[in-house]
Amino acid sequence: MIYILENVCILESDFLERAMSGMSIQRLEAMSKYSLVSDKINNCAVYLLLRYGLMREYGIKNKPEFEFGQRGKPYLKGIEGIYFNLSHCKNTAVCIISESDTAIDVMDIRSVHKGVLKRCCTPEEANRINGSELADREFTRLWTRKECYSKLDGRGLLLDFSKIDEGLDEMSDIHTEDYGTYILSYYSKKKMDIIKAEAEELLGMI
Repeated sequence: MIYILENVCILESDFLERAMSGMSIQRLEAMSKYSLVSDKINNCAVYLLLRYGLMREYGIKNKPEFEFGQRGKPYLKGIEGIYFNLSHCKNTAVCIISESDTAIDVMDIRSVHKGVLKRCCTPEEANRINGSELADREFTRLWTRKECYSKLDGRGLLLDFSKIDEGLDEMSDIHTEDYGTYILSYYSKKKMDIIKAEAEELLGMI
């Protein structure tokens, strides 16, 4: 299942203060490294989405802690057979929960810059985007797919995105959803149901 919280950018310090009581000590310590309130709010939002999903699907009410694989990918500590991944952009937070390895990425529609295209796309992809009437949307779609692949791999931005081709086997299992102002891509062998949550729903379960 995929859980989405939209309009994160309009949440204020009141949300942050209330949300912090629902965070694990581990997550609070990680959040303390952020200086911007907006980053702290995003950190809370994705974690509460995870808690919300675990409660809905598995009845898990405790505050989950994370452990990390060799490449830094997070897993649920002490819980086998449940996989998750988190992502957020300025306006949207997302969480995916699955019974097999998974990944997700979300991004607001953003402008294309030639320098970014060169670093992130194969020559064929760059030509396609440059020739598209919806270049910004096409670039954002492609970026979320590559970012999703990199998060599944575990190395994230350490991978050379210009070498990630959409013909790779894993890319065929990456699904992409366009919500107008943002695009998300997720890895799953089948399409997943999507639930849009409200901030008050997340705070209400704490």
